[in-house]
Amino acid sequence: MAALTTPSVRPSVSNQLPQRGLPVLVAADRERDSEVLALTLETVGCDVVTTTVGPGAVDLAVLAQPDAVVLVPTAPGWESVPAAIAERSAWRKPFVVTLTAHGEGLAVPGVHAALERPVSPDVLAGLVRRFREFLAGLDGFDPAI
Repeated sequence: MAALTTPSVRPSVSNQLPQRGLPVLVAADRERDSEVLALTLETVGCDVVTTTVGPGAVDLAVLAQPDAVVLVPTAPGWESVPAAIAERSAWRKPFVVTLTAHGEGLAVPGVHAALERPVSPDVLAGLVRRFREFLAGLDGFDPAI
């Protein structure tokens, strides 16, 4: 009688590679806003880097090359940040979303979406899902890599 053997199962290459989340830069004037937003975005599969709104956000966006930037401004003078990020980004221009008290920001150059605070985690999850679908439709871009 032949002995039963179990075939060796070799994991696929895709299972061996680390999964990368959607790279997102969160820039907020208040540290608490950054922390809460980062935790929320991480639960829906984003890799989040945080900073403050201002010149540091522009520098970090250029360095980190995120797919999306979420700005949570509470002080005046933030309006130049989205355009500066777009202007200095050598790679693909990031999708810029603002979270403000009254949803203002769409008229600001470089802003693609404006949401009114507070924003529910479900709304953020839906926005991330739609953005991933958009990126998946771009020629040659695989958001799972």
